[in-house]
Amino acid sequence: MDQFKIHQIKNPEDPYYAEFWRTYTESFPLNERRISGQQFNIFNKSDYVLNTYISDHQFVGFISYWTAKQFIFIEHLAIAPEFRNQGLGSIILKNFIESNPILIILEIETPFDDISSSRLRFYESLNFKLNDHNHHQPVYHQGNELVAMKILSYPDEISDLNYHQFARFQREIVMG
Repeated sequence: MDQFKIHQIKNPEDPYYAEFWRTYTESFPLNERRISGQQFNIFNKSDYVLNTYISDHQFVGFISYWTAKQFIFIEHLAIAPEFRNQGLGSIILKNFIESNPILIILEIETPFDDISSSRLRFYESLNFKLNDHNHHQPVYHQGNELVAMKILSYPDEISDLNYHQFARFQREIVMG
């Protein structure tokens, strides 16, 4: 199952949207994701891409990301629960890296338990670099608190300038 068809979802009427939404809502806590109306609206932004990975007509997982001139920001990456722990996340992310020869930035929850520490090790095993920038994810929902996150980047750590460009992009474009 290491051969995937990449299918881009462009609106909520897409036949794979329901599987994406199920995996998305099961994989991320509410303070790290959009609600349905917000997700519908995000399809109108030209910098946003939602790629699903399909194998034998089955939804396996997705990557949602944003394209900027200097970098790509992976906002969310998840594998459908029934396909987890099979190495598919590594295959998908390696393919993504090879297809996008530009700086890639993502954020993860500050490791505090076995699961979040395992997530960090996963990205580091794919040569993502842990950065020292003090980062808080902007809030997805009014009334939520900022979430402390760690910044990872590929292929190298990012400079202070790159970090500030990313943080501004995240505030103004991704969450704006």
